[in-house]
Amino acid sequence: MLARAALLASSRLVHGFTDRTGGVSRGRFESLNLGRRWGDEPGNVDENLRRVAAAGDFAPEQLRLVRQVHGAAAWRASALTPGAEGDALWARASDGPVVVGVMTADCVPVLLADRAASAVAAIHSGWRGTVANVVGATVAALADDGVEPSQLVAAIGPCIEVEAFEVGEEVAEQFAAEHVRREPGARPHVDLVAAVRAQLVAAGVPKDSIERVGGCTCRHPEQYFSYRRDGAGIGQMLAFIGIRGA
Repeated sequence: MLARAALLASSRLVHGFTDRTGGVSRGRFESLNLGRRWGDEPGNVDENLRRVAAAGDFAPEQLRLVRQVHGAAAWRASALTPGAEGDALWARASDGPVVVGVMTADCVPVLLADRAASAVAAIHSGWRGTVANVVGATVAALADDGVEPSQLVAAIGPCIEVEAFEVGEEVAEQFAAEHVRREPGARPHVDLVAAVRAQLVAAGVPKDSIERVGGCTCRHPEQYFSYRRDGAGIGQMLAFIGIRGA
């Protein structure tokens, strides 16, 4: 049900990346769907969240989400307004008992925390968000609030990997050449994990403070939901992080 990062293993933090197992949803949402946008029974989603919260050691009502739009806006959870749009949420211990989360089904989820466990962030970085550098925007938002980027640790969760992420030239040309795989006679493939990792480093997060968790969402249908593999109308996974006892 949950994958965790060794770098985020702190007695002061709760965190996790869900997969698609261990829930009650049926059909195309089977089984641990945490998304509400594509028609799953609300009661099933509620029960799935209850199970994840129990496994993750937080209360479901503590979870904060934002309407994701594949951009670069990073919201402080305590400043969220109804209908807010963005692709990252962050919080400080002073904000109280808040868990920030993002939903994914191929896009790259990134969890951040500082080494003092006084600040956390959850980021949704699809290819558009990666081009817009939502990761860098989130690190900058934390830095503006006094969090030194060199004190951050990061976990990159389950997402589509380069072997499965075939794109058109109009997408490939928006990425640095080192993050595009090209072979004769084939369409290009983009390495979103490498691109996000490079953005974390460019923002000031040390290379050895970045951990990769989980595998390719597209190539493992028994374990993960994947928009690229199955299209719209499927389940979504949750990446979450919070400060225990805040």
